[in-house]
Amino acid sequence: MKSDFFIDRPVFSTVLSIVIVIVGAIGLALLPVDQYPQIVPPVVKVSASYPGADAQTVTQAVATPIEQELNGTPGMIYMESSSSNSGGFTVTVTFDISTDPDLAAVDIQNRIKEAEARLPAEVVQNGISVEKQASSKLLTITLLSSDPKFDEIYLSNYATLNVLDMLRRIPGVGRVSNVGSRYYAMQIWVEPDKLADLGLTVKDLQNALKDQNRESAAGVLGQAPMEGVDVTIPITAQGRLSSVSQFEDIVVRANPDGSIIRLRDVANISLEAQSYNTESGINGGNAAVLDIYMLPGANAVEVAGAVRATMDEISRNFPEGITYNVPFDMTTYISESIHEVYSTLFEALILVIIVVYLSLQNWRATLIPVVAVPISLVGTFGVMLAFGFSLNLMTLLGLILAIGTVVDDAIVVVENVERIMNEEHLSPYEATKKAMSGLGGALIAMSLVLCAVFVPVSFLSGITGQLYRQFSITIAVSVIISTVVALTLSPVMCSLFLRPESAGKKNKLFRYIDLYLAKGNKFYGRTIVLALGRSRRMFAAFGILLVGIWAMNRLAPQSFMSQEDQGYFTVELELPEGATIERTREVTDRAVRFLKKDPDVEYVLNVTGSSPRVGTNQARSQLTVILKPWDERETEDIGEVMQRVRDELSRYPESRVYLSTPPVIPGLGQSGGFEMVLEARGNTTYGELQQAVDTLMYYAGRTPELTGLSSSMQGDIPQLYFDVDRDKAQLLGVSMSDVFSTMKAFTGSIYVNDFNLFNRIYRVYIQAEAPYRASRDNLNLFFVRGADGAMIPVTALGTTDYTTGPGTIRRFNMFTSATISGEAAHGYSSGQAMDALERIVAEHLPADIGVEWSGLSYQEKRVSGQTGVVLALAFLFVFLFLAAQYESWSVPVAVILSLPVACVGAYLGIWICGLENNIYFQIGLVMLVGLVAKNAILIVEFAKEEVEKGRDIVEAAVTAAHLRFRPIVMTSLSCILGLLPLVFASGPGSASRQGIGTGVFFGMLVAISAGIVFVPFFFVWIYRLKAKLKR
Repeated sequence: MKSDFFIDRPVFSTVLSIVIVIVGAIGLALLPVDQYPQIVPPVVKVSASYPGADAQTVTQAVATPIEQELNGTPGMIYMESSSSNSGGFTVTVTFDISTDPDLAAVDIQNRIKEAEARLPAEVVQNGISVEKQASSKLLTITLLSSDPKFDEIYLSNYATLNVLDMLRRIPGVGRVSNVGSRYYAMQIWVEPDKLADLGLTVKDLQNALKDQNRESAAGVLGQAPMEGVDVTIPITAQGRLSSVSQFEDIVVRANPDGSIIRLRDVANISLEAQSYNTESGINGGNAAVLDIYMLPGANAVEVAGAVRATMDEISRNFPEGITYNVPFDMTTYISESIHEVYSTLFEALILVIIVVYLSLQNWRATLIPVVAVPISLVGTFGVMLAFGFSLNLMTLLGLILAIGTVVDDAIVVVENVERIMNEEHLSPYEATKKAMSGLGGALIAMSLVLCAVFVPVSFLSGITGQLYRQFSITIAVSVIISTVVALTLSPVMCSLFLRPESAGKKNKLFRYIDLYLAKGNKFYGRTIVLALGRSRRMFAAFGILLVGIWAMNRLAPQSFMSQEDQGYFTVELELPEGATIERTREVTDRAVRFLKKDPDVEYVLNVTGSSPRVGTNQARSQLTVILKPWDERETEDIGEVMQRVRDELSRYPESRVYLSTPPVIPGLGQSGGFEMVLEARGNTTYGELQQAVDTLMYYAGRTPELTGLSSSMQGDIPQLYFDVDRDKAQLLGVSMSDVFSTMKAFTGSIYVNDFNLFNRIYRVYIQAEAPYRASRDNLNLFFVRGADGAMIPVTALGTTDYTTGPGTIRRFNMFTSATISGEAAHGYSSGQAMDALERIVAEHLPADIGVEWSGLSYQEKRVSGQTGVVLALAFLFVFLFLAAQYESWSVPVAVILSLPVACVGAYLGIWICGLENNIYFQIGLVMLVGLVAKNAILIVEFAKEEVEKGRDIVEAAVTAAHLRFRPIVMTSLSCILGLLPLVFASGPGSASRQGIGTGVFFGMLVAISAGIVFVPFFFVWIYRLKAKLKR
């Protein structure tokens, strides 16, 4: 297509741009809003329970058969399991990011079915749940009341019956969990002494409950075949019981003398909470706490809005005295971060317009690039929608980076048209035609090179690949659209709007700018000639630069992603193992009272009796500390708030305290720091693993790179060992199952069957009254029935001794394990912290202790050292595209060799600003390669044309450099100033903006000051080499 096709068809060109804007606007309206793209690996969680079993029993009876089946599930990266003393078992299987979460869940479900045959019957009866883990918590809603009649049990069940179901039906909601749930159950509180007096056992109670509390069909009268009957009548009968009085009337035994022993004669029956292991609250008061998780791919802002609207509707029917509030809303952080990015976008746009105006020096010329930028940016949204992207921090940061780039093409066009118009005294129309005939190729080459930089990195695997893809496609699309606009709309506007320079004097400011640019251009020319005269020094300097890049890449602190202030942090209190929930509650209440006084804290949510590291445990308590909005805080740095809290809570004599920031990517790991797993491999015992953990913690505590260390390894807890005399039991005709089920029912609790209430199904449990299960002596009151019908105390069948054993047994990939978590100390990166831990393991731990990483640390380990690969790919593709463009293998080398100079600037930038070499910096580096290559192309393209016309190589290079100096300075300055708001970013999400902007900013500064000297230098030398080789 000829270059003047669009110049002669202004309406066609305008329509094309209008269509791009309309498609983009539609995309913008429909794009979902989220914090990050879908980058969290699918996780499937399996939960089972074996009430009354200790951790060792759960591990052997439940964990081993389930894990053996799950091991090696297609796509699995690793699995972690936890077996607790309360009989709970959970295993989470983490899959590769490319795995379909639905298929993974089905696969796990099928494997669990295979394992069921080898599990205890009671575990299967209790039910094994398999659920996809929703990646990130979106909202926390609390139901509270100041009225004492609405206690925690009432609030929790009110939420379950009236709130949960409606919230689950909202589109985009993945899971709603009632934290610290007090789900109703029918509790049969047995008095063992009365039971023994009447010659009854637990088994008798179970049989009576199973027999008299059941649903069963009773038949139909008049069912076919039948003659002479007009109607069929179903027979109904009392099925499952539903009230306390009905359960009290259950007949346990009918005696021969006509008397009846009912359930109420041997037990107290009440409708109350199923479990008292955990408690939840807000700001020190009782509350039902609901956590809402979002489905992957849903629009976070829309889902949160729908949840709030539904809660407003539900709350109209709340009983008087019950209210709700939303203490935690992730969309606040998302909206604030995205709002900050939008304002950065706007600031960058203003700065770019100012640079363009100062460079082009008239408003007519400025208008052309200013129109091109919004078209390119808005049009990108349409393509993002087609690719299934969302409006997230990644894509929006990509657009900020693109601002300085998309303006380039239009500036190059305008600058060239103006130069030809003024030098050759042509009309705007003729000047545009002439300018576009030589520019089309260069514009396409420039945009192809930028796309070439981004194409290969978007094919990287895993989370990094996903992140790069969002950036690269966003930037590449905006650059392609800007090139389309530069080839269509910009020439049309040039031919219509531009006017030849008037003979009058220029504005004083513009005269100064021109003067300095002219001086700069002269200096630049002299520098090139000087450089060519001192080639050895230039090559030596270039060699030093390459060594510098290698050294800085090795020395710069590495991390996966920068830590962000997300507006909240978590506190975990750890009491001595075996502590009761009352003791834990006292310490928790004291901590909550302190936290409420802090001027920066808005809400404190507590879940007493639970911890993210060890699961349900009465000796642990988890507090989520939610800070006030960013603009209302007295302390700007969340680290200072956390330090205040750590200093105070570490003074509590009865507990240890661990503070952690939330994961950088919600849903990836437990906390924002590192997670290392130590495994007992080979013949390593549990005790040896404990010793290894203590050794590691000792040395890690003395390592400057590490802080906030904690371990999931619990100290041994006191246990009562019951040694059954199996011979004696058999002689007396007592089965082992009777002995253990009796003890389990009285001291733990035993799930018998279900009952119906409020259109729900609840469970029936048997357990001894509290005074009968408080101490060792109470075991004397537990009786079993012998073969002759005599009642035998269980203590007559064995002896009891106090001992110790593990509280919770954790396994990682089927090895008994312990997780060490913590954060990098101030001034160190996560990469340095992880290296320090690995060094301690290598120096101080035995060889049969295995080491693995989980959560974000696993991903960081996988991607470490990718900077080199990413850069090499970028360089390679730039080279190949240019070789194809110029039909030459040698010319692109001049462009490629000039790129490392800018990379030195980028590394120096992050070193000066104390930042890390993380994924944002790497994306910035890729961007930098493309930008610097664009500048180099402008020089090489013109120099090559001059050489082909027969000019001397040095003369051609210097002429090209002189000609292109002004547009290179203009485009680079617009890019540099467009990055300024990123370098000085603050507020939510600022770490990522600084990480991505700083490298490019400093890289461009070095490129524009030193890098552009190397381009003509290498161009001349390559042509000289070519000439020598031809001889």
